Amino acid sequence: MAQHLLTFLIFLPVAAALVLLTLPPAFKTYYRWIALGVSLVQVLILLMIINQFNAAPGLQLTERVPWIDLSIGLKAEYFIALDGLSFPLVALSVLILLIAVISSWNVTDRSKGYFALLLILNGAVIGSFCALDLLLFYLFFEFMLLPMYFLIGIWGGPNREYASIKFFLYTLLGSIFILLVIIGLYISAGSFALPDLYTSSPASIFSVQTPVMILGWPARNWAFLLLLIGFGIKLPMVPLHTWLPDAHVEASTPISVILAALLLKIGGYGLLRVAYPIFPDGAFAMSILVAVLGMLSIVYGAMNALASKDFKRLIAYSSVSHMGFVLLGLASGTIEGVTGAIFQMSSHGLISAMLFLIAGVIYDRAHDRTISNYSGLASRMPVYTTFVLVAFFATLGLPGLSGFVGEVMVFLGAFSSQRIPVWIAATSVMGLILAAGYCLWTIQRMFFGPYAVKGEYVLDDINAREKLMLIPLSILIIVLGIFPQLLIRYIDPFSMQIVDLIKGLNF
Repeated sequence: MAQHLLTFLIFLPVAAALVLLTLPPAFKTYYRWIALGVSLVQVLILLMIINQFNAAPGLQLTERVPWIDLSIGLKAEYFIALDGLSFPLVALSVLILLIAVISSWNVTDRSKGYFALLLILNGAVIGSFCALDLLLFYLFFEFMLLPMYFLIGIWGGPNREYASIKFFLYTLLGSIFILLVIIGLYISAGSFALPDLYTSSPASIFSVQTPVMILGWPARNWAFLLLLIGFGIKLPMVPLHTWLPDAHVEASTPISVILAALLLKIGGYGLLRVAYPIFPDGAFAMSILVAVLGMLSIVYGAMNALASKDFKRLIAYSSVSHMGFVLLGLASGTIEGVTGAIFQMSSHGLISAMLFLIAGVIYDRAHDRTISNYSGLASRMPVYTTFVLVAFFATLGLPGLSGFVGEVMVFLGAFSSQRIPVWIAATSVMGLILAAGYCLWTIQRMFFGPYAVKGEYVLDDINAREKLMLIPLSILIIVLGIFPQLLIRYIDPFSMQIVDLIKGLNF
């Protein structure tokens, strides 16, 4: 088993989903226990992986065997491994998916389908972070789409059909752009294996030596742009973000947690895993464009969060803003910026999961997310308020919490970068000011002052199950804020490889 830990981690939930679907209705009460048991086994596998993984550069826990070998010449591999980019995201996925199962404990409507889809989504997310064959990566990437579509469309809010279709169409469009580049890469290089694509010199469409020009622009630059759009939709970056607030508002709490904490990270991961290493020349040529898109996402997302009246929509727009830091860090082309971008993805996964769980606590009790309908909650829900303060202070980047580390590293990289103008980094600082505004404004309105709740609702403080979800997230946010090197030591080797690759280009 030790040689196939990643395979077990990926396919255990898929196998459990198939078993769950065969169970008769008489076993209805066991559906959630099966999902919980699988998640706990995944935690044990993760602990074994952590014991074997080290901070050395390169791939670890590699599994590589032939998968497809057709007579027409199509070849693909079952190629999975971990490195400094994927390891923290896989660890984050295992934790968040466990919390999502606990958050789904009260789901009784069509629970067999719900937990089966949740388990399939589990395997697809982890598989996406582990796959190093482009075809395999694309299949896992697409398999995330259908479970999430149904989880929003069936178990979501009043406008769930609209939100799920919008999510599906946006993501499908991005997938088509990514697929076009994957096909072009295979035609050019004859391989789907990402390490081969990093080191080879493709011929034909994406030739380095004799660039193919399309509308006066090298095909390699077009390929990077298509990947930027495809993964940017998933990130999401402004102006391709409009599906996200609707999806978050209509999705149930556990699905919002997975969407914000994990699925958005696939966008940043795809850029770092595929776009930047394979097309560093395109990344160099479009560094200012990427930086401007990051700046717009940071500022525009924060301004919309400040104007939001719905608690969940505020958190959704704050996610748009904070994922803009990922783009800014990547555009900087510096070790500090790239490391900060990866740290930001992991940190935001913890913070956003905590924020959506917090929003779910209120909604479960009062079925209302309008910020102005609450006041003085701290007097009746002191423990809940403590968790709220941790999450919101991490969101606004308070030193000592994980949100600060990623943002300050991104700004260090952006201000020291020779690839992007200083005014872009300076304008992006407005995002920090606006974040402080919407966080402190929400805390003041909802949690302090005289107690008042619209409607005849009794708001009890959080229960043991809710504490079980929020305490680990709070601890990790504080620990990574005080000891960021616990994570940075794994990320740094990968960041140095990416930066060296881009700096080694002669333009």
